[in-house]
Amino acid sequence: MLGFALKQEQDKSLQALCLGAHSDDIEIGCGGTIYRLIKEYPNIKVHWVAFGSTGIRTEEALGSANELLRDVKDKMVTT
Repeated sequence: MLGFALKQEQDKSLQALCLGAHSDDIEIGCGGTIYRLIKEYPNIKVHWVAFGSTGIRTEEALGSANELLRDVKDKMVTT
């Protein structure tokens, strides 16, 4: 597995923009990385956008995003 390091102090605010074409793309593609960033940067601000979600998929997308981002104080989730 490849590692990465951000040159950002952990007490500073970090912003993440997460874009997914389908309702579960973000979670499947980079859920682990987002989880790590949330734990390492408690002041993170997350903008989460899942395109192409309709009906029950919208409910699933909102539910999974809010579950993954439950510890994030500053978040915006859009489907």
